[in-house]
Amino acid sequence: MAYANYNTVMLRESAISAGTDEQDAAVTLPETVNEVWVGISKTAENNADNLLTVRLQAQVGGNWLDLSAASQQNTPGETTAADNALNLGRTPNMLEAVTNAQLRRVCHFHTLPSNVVRSIGVYSGTGVTHTYEVSCTYREGV
Repeated sequence: MAYANYNTVMLRESAISAGTDEQDAAVTLPETVNEVWVGISKTAENNADNLLTVRLQAQVGGNWLDLSAASQQNTPGETTAADNALNLGRTPNMLEAVTNAQLRRVCHFHTLPSNVVRSIGVYSGTGVTHTYEVSCTYREGV
């Protein structure tokens, strides 16, 4: 991001899915962080019928809870005339059963119950493989 006091950590490096549902490693954010922007970049899909669902979770008292984004927005390339309208519907799925071969989405979580977070992926279809990454951007020193 443009401001010096923003930091980005990777919740999932760009990697191919294992073909089964996955939970990525937990990431501990600084104690002062309670608001994040999560970006998902899907870069490849093996078969047209594959479905990808991605969620953000926070660890509270040893339990992992699904978090609902306050808003979500697709960010297509400059040459795409697609509707980029902001989605304000709250759902725990940052991506839900997406079949697009490539896409970028940014989700805003304006409150977090914990500073320990992770991304999870749920996959279905034949020969399920997707390549995607999940990044988390937050403001420091607030």
